[in-house]
Amino acid sequence: SQSIIYTSDNNFFGDSDDGINLDYTEIELLFSAAFLRDFQISGSLLSRRAGDTDNGQIRLDHGFITYTAFNNVDWTLGARAGRIKTPQGFYNETRDVAFTRPGILVPQSIYLERYRNWMYSADGVEFFTMRNWETNSLSFRLIMSNKDPDNEVFEELISHSGYPIGQVKDGKSAIAKLLYDYDTGKIRLGLTFGRLSYIVDNTSIAPTLADTKISTTALFLSGEYNTDNWKFVGEFVPSKHKLINIIDLTNPGQDLDQINDGLSYFLQSTYRINQKWEVMLRRSVLYLNKDDKNGADFEAIYSLPGHTQYAKNWIFGIGWHFSESLLFRLEYFDVEGTGWLPSKDILNTNVLKKNWEMVMFQASYRF
Repeated sequence: SQSIIYTSDNNFFGDSDDGINLDYTEIELLFSAAFLRDFQISGSLLSRRAGDTDNGQIRLDHGFITYTAFNNVDWTLGARAGRIKTPQGFYNETRDVAFTRPGILVPQSIYLERYRNWMYSADGVEFFTMRNWETNSLSFRLIMSNKDPDNEVFEELISHSGYPIGQVKDGKSAIAKLLYDYDTGKIRLGLTFGRLSYIVDNTSIAPTLADTKISTTALFLSGEYNTDNWKFVGEFVPSKHKLINIIDLTNPGQDLDQINDGLSYFLQSTYRINQKWEVMLRRSVLYLNKDDKNGADFEAIYSLPGHTQYAKNWIFGIGWHFSESLLFRLEYFDVEGTGWLPSKDILNTNVLKKNWEMVMFQASYRF
């Protein structure tokens, strides 16, 4: 897929402020093969260019072996191991497949592009089961992994890239997902719980510094209703973020702690005009701290713009399924806040604009 981006203010995936940006490109090769009857190997090679956020280098985005221990009309039971796609909400697993996304971008209030490489996959094991009856199904998945992101990811996680970061010495994550599908997808209901925790060794910065402890928990409540022409979908995600002993070298002995309750959600309606054309309207809201929704307290403490702590936006879009292989989308964003902008697009927070607009066009081809 190839995108064209224009923003009235601020940058997104490169230099888009009052200009045309062509720096958002995705090329992905998916592969899958069965062997020894009950085994399957699956994976993808991805080249993704997104301004300075992603440089287009080819990488193994996911790759795992699946063992199906039991499979009949009523039940499925099995396990996976490797680099597994993590199933937060409805869209995290398929966020890189343009034909399965609900728009050019997955809802940024929940599936932030600034955290994409951190959220998308995990190296670990998964256990899964599914119960089928008539046109309904109920599935459960449990994923456990060790997860050691690089320092750039930690700069995103703590939201203050000026603070020094030590070396990750322990990272763990666990995700559990329950999904109910009624009448072959007419209604879908999902519940996902995820917890990630990290310990960072700061002795490389100064021998006496204590470890930094970072943890995030989130609960995804997802729902979808489909008719012949309409689709209504929404997700609601309360979360808790703890950052203990963030190092502030400008004030020795005054290491910072943050404990925030976040909240994000989106609601979207899509109308299928016919088999080729559709229109959509989406409302997305993100609060990094629901007790400081406009970021006023954050701004008073850190002298950074309060609007970096939230984002509220409307999106209107048109999709044209030219063929089974070719899809075109055009979307308009009306945004208040900068809470989901990637940090590498924020060279100077003082020049950020709280209210801004964005237009995106994307052409996607699959074979």
